[in-house]
Amino acid sequence: MTSRPTRLPSIRLPLSFAALLLLLLFPAACAGEERSVELGWTPDAPAVYRVSVSAESGFSGPVSDAEGATDLTAALRVTPVSEAEAEVEVLYLAASVADASGDSVALDLPDLRGSAATVRFAPPGVASEVTGDDRLLGAEIPLVSMEEVILGLFPPLPEGNFGPADTWTGDVPSPFPNLGEEPVRARYVVGSVRPDGNGTAASVEGYELSVSPRAFTAPTAGDDVSGEGHLDLEFEGELASGGGYTGTYRRATFDSDFLRLGGGGYANGSLRLVSEMEVERLGPFEQMGLGLEAGE
Repeated sequence: MTSRPTRLPSIRLPLSFAALLLLLLFPAACAGEERSVELGWTPDAPAVYRVSVSAESGFSGPVSDAEGATDLTAALRVTPVSEAEAEVEVLYLAASVADASGDSVALDLPDLRGSAATVRFAPPGVASEVTGDDRLLGAEIPLVSMEEVILGLFPPLPEGNFGPADTWTGDVPSPFPNLGEEPVRARYVVGSVRPDGNGTAASVEGYELSVSPRAFTAPTAGDDVSGEGHLDLEFEGELASGGGYTGTYRRATFDSDFLRLGGGGYANGSLRLVSEMEVERLGPFEQMGLGLEAGE
């Protein structure tokens, strides 16, 4: 004889009470599933990063038809000294510029392999200063500042746990050498947070906050040109919980509002600057592909 499964008596709740119960229970359930990512920068071992920078400049109008373009590729090893300090060593660095016909020509740079800089963090996770080899930090590379490249390895990361849509602000160096030394204030926001091994990872987006005009200077064949314009900066990054960024992409554009000649008069035309920088943390296999071995 086949037994029938026991049927539990059903309980019908009034619709309004059932809806109220769901509203009370649902937030609690979601809170238990909400993920967060630990910011800050506390790596426990050296890491190698590949950095690619592409920058362009161009005038329009009668003042000048000068155009410029620079491409830079570097491999940089970051060795943590403490939560307040890290050393950045050049493993490889090369740059090229566009000649008058637009062809790419290798830039004659000193051999910078082995040169190093020290980055200090105050508070932890927020790069505040870079010092080191003058040949490296003062390298004459059109449209590119090596200080900005090195500090670009460490976008600002406050300490603490952040969840989706949480934000923070931080200062980053100007992406163009001819815009002066005033830093750029940027806002960052956490996107998706997902499991990653024993921790979590997150996507981050950022953008420039300031709407004030920025002063610039730019040499031309006939005269130095100055003026003001507006900078736009966008940022995307992938973040490992407690270990900093594994990859970032930064795009910046600058468009002048007016041009002033060295003699004091004004000229028709405009200046446009574009810069893109991509940073990628390399694994051991990728380092071997570059002829680099972790720990060398």
